[in-house]
Amino acid sequence: MIQHMRERLASSTARWWLSAAAVLGAGLLPCPECGTPLIFHFWPVAVLLLFIRALKRRARLSQPPAGSQEDPKGEAK
Repeated sequence: MIQHMRERLASSTARWWLSAAAVLGAGLLPCPECGTPLIFHFWPVAVLLLFIRALKRRARLSQPPAGSQEDPKGEAK
């Protein structure tokens, strides 16, 4: 059972949800200077990280599968 949980946490989806929960949890803490939730101070960083993740995912999905064999002209062998 522990092995299954480790495999599940190793997946990118599980890491994404854990990261999102950590950001939201940290964002609920009050700012030491003004007392507002910290999410109001670091939301631009969170948006930037989401944007970078979306770009990486888009690049990964646009790459051809590793096993495909094509010559430079684009014709399959």
